[in-house]
Amino acid sequence: MKTLKTILLVVLLSCLVSASEAQIKDNKLTNLNMGKEYFFIDPLIFYPLDSALGRLDLYVEIPLENLTFKKLSNEEFEASLSLTVQIKNSLGEQVFLQSYDEKVTNSKNEQKNLADKSVSSYKSYFIKPDTYKLNFNLKDKNSNNEFTKETSFIVKNPLVDRVISSDIMLLSQYNIDPQGEKEITPIINSNVGTLDFYYVFTDVWNRTESEVSGKPVSIKVIDDRDKTVFDSLIFIDLKIGSNSVIQKLYTDKYTLGNLRMEVYDGNKKIAERRFTCAWSDVPISVKDLDNAVNQLLYIAKSSELDYIKNAKSSEEKLKRFMKFWKSVDPSPKTSKNELMIEYYNRIRIANERYSHYVDGWKTDMGMVFIINGNPSQIDRHPFEADSKPYEVWTYYDINRQYIFVDYTGFGDYRLTTPMYDERTKIRY
Repeated sequence: MKTLKTILLVVLLSCLVSASEAQIKDNKLTNLNMGKEYFFIDPLIFYPLDSALGRLDLYVEIPLENLTFKKLSNEEFEASLSLTVQIKNSLGEQVFLQSYDEKVTNSKNEQKNLADKSVSSYKSYFIKPDTYKLNFNLKDKNSNNEFTKETSFIVKNPLVDRVISSDIMLLSQYNIDPQGEKEITPIINSNVGTLDFYYVFTDVWNRTESEVSGKPVSIKVIDDRDKTVFDSLIFIDLKIGSNSVIQKLYTDKYTLGNLRMEVYDGNKKIAERRFTCAWSDVPISVKDLDNAVNQLLYIAKSSELDYIKNAKSSEEKLKRFMKFWKSVDPSPKTSKNELMIEYYNRIRIANERYSHYVDGWKTDMGMVFIINGNPSQIDRHPFEADSKPYEVWTYYDINRQYIFVDYTGFGDYRLTTPMYDERTKIRY
């Protein structure tokens, strides 16, 4: 069986002209699990009627492929977990600490394909008004691996406002059965990128002495560049007591990346929710399709790039983009494309390391890093008396050396010997 390193090398050698300059190899330059979510938590606050307390509903989702299963004697497989919830108030005092042991059992057939499967759990706690920090720890007893997440939440005083709303819950499904019971499927991982539409649910308590008819409420969705990608005015009726407000929203106008939803009563913001729009088989660092297509420069042929860019619609462009990555997937029978994850991780790191007046992936250093990974050795010379600042990158495994010079003094290090292949040079 070919190793990932070998497959990555073969794929890129087929795409680039110069074999010595075209290999992506796993020399510990990035962790393929960087940014990987081992589990998801979604803490939501609701407000019971005629109570001075809030109710924390804590939803937890754990992808099964992240767990270690041990084979039992009866041909079943079992994962054993310990979940610990710790809550501290605004003074740093611990107000809650509890651990739960849980097991997940799979049959032999279920164990064959764990990708895209998960297990979820739900806990509920009553808690006083305050600002809190929640620490959630997951321990995989079979591997002894531990993972922790921290988040904060606010419990408002439900007796102050006559009308108070719960936190915003995101749902992938919402139905009412013949008996009038609600059937909901929470989006615990807060990602709506794989959905054409989703539902927003909130519980509104009306403690006034009269019903409210046609109350205008504004819903806005804002991307991580503070651009409003959705803005809608809805009208809701509030009877005295509890009111379930459900709204169906479509994702076709959303940009990839982190989003926040804001709900307004007039000019007053009454609720806020942060969430994500990401493709399940694309790294979270890919936030803009056009930019992601442009960034294929170091791996795709010109004809392949033109084919993707010339798509007549964003939907068709996305299909062509995904088709390209499928064609170079080193493990097409799995749900993850390791090459795609590695490539865009390098794009992200290049942007973090080498950006100045252009994005880091467009710079000479970014280009060399994306194609070759981390150098075996870097010799930096920032303050030489008789020369401009320069760096020498050495790659022992491919017997290559790159020299970068900062001719301007502003951190724009250029290769002294440019790589002139049309796919690897975009600024000369």
